[in-house]
Amino acid sequence: MLRTYEGILEGDRVRWAGEKVPDTDRPLRVHVTVLEEETEKGTQGQKMADALAKLAESSAFSTVDDPDAWQREVRHDRPLPGRDR
Repeated sequence: MLRTYEGILEGDRVRWAGEKVPDTDRPLRVHVTVLEEETEKGTQGQKMADALAKLAESSAFSTVDDPDAWQREVRHDRPLPGRDR
């Protein structure tokens, strides 16, 4: 069974932060998952929305008659068995 311990990385050391602390006096092999600090809510989403709005305003793809065919041509997809009929 895997055990999880909460800690704080300080330089090259982990300081255990939770109530559960590994009970050992020898080096432990551990896996550490870094939990990124949350960015401002909506920052990335807003950037994406702004970029898509600019793209829509420019009418960049208004000359594309068949989006499926255009995408296959651009991506050079290989035919998939039973999919391209």
